[in-house]
Amino acid sequence: MGRGWAPDATWEMIGADEGAATLGVWRARRHDRDWVVKRLQPDPEHRDPSSFRWWRREVALVESGIGTEFTGLVAPDSFVEEDEEGATIWAEYIRPTPIPPAITARALGTFAAVDLEDPGWFVRGRLRDRVRMAARHDPVRLQVDGVPARVVADAEEVWRLRESILDRLDAMPHVLSHGDAIPRNLLRHDGPTVTAIDWDQLGCAPVGADLASFAAWVDADEDLLLASYLDGAGSLDLDAGVLRDSIALTSALIAVSRVIRAGKGAQMLSPRERLLGAERHLGRALAARR
Repeated sequence: MGRGWAPDATWEMIGADEGAATLGVWRARRHDRDWVVKRLQPDPEHRDPSSFRWWRREVALVESGIGTEFTGLVAPDSFVEEDEEGATIWAEYIRPTPIPPAITARALGTFAAVDLEDPGWFVRGRLRDRVRMAARHDPVRLQVDGVPARVVADAEEVWRLRESILDRLDAMPHVLSHGDAIPRNLLRHDGPTVTAIDWDQLGCAPVGADLASFAAWVDADEDLLLASYLDGAGSLDLDAGVLRDSIALTSALIAVSRVIRAGKGAQMLSPRERLLGAERHLGRALAARR
């Protein structure tokens, strides 16, 4: 755990090795309140504050106070304790409760419409960086059992055209993005406001990127999610077709990149589940790219 810092013996571990900079996550009791404690260590290999691997982003979020300007998505009450070896984030413990998908989609749209200037440590180019990582393992052909040949062919074509797809996404409107808006990071809702955790990917991304991440994990009507997102993001005056294209391009590249990197780390979905779940996005991505 390091030379000096160590978790208290009374803490309950609820997560470990969740990222290069995360030593562990615990549930703890302090001042008659329940807390989630996340211990972070410096990552000397990634010093660029705009990189998705920068270790201090959640610390910066808490210390800066800019979370008070968020709407749609909010973070739990938190504080930071720093020492020579790293930083410890204490966040209010919140018991997860089910959130209707339409409420989450609207909250993501509302959050995207928040107009915030980059404080210098927002993630930028996250998907391009992840695609670049996957390219190091670039296969000649995708080998995925149980997936129709036409779906595999579409995935291979998306990968072949990845640079032009990324360029198309770069040209999309960019908005505020949580960066990891999957259901396990979305704990509860109070009316239209959703409390989210794991803000280490906070930054700017093509419109709809958070909805693309969320939609991959829920069984919900796509049109309902899109309408709810557009409702939340009303002040942006988004074109529904542009939003659909952005989501398709993002979803397709995420799916194929994850399939290529299968076996290079923990994966919550199998390659087969990834491609079948993204089947409709693969076709639309290829159409949108033309």
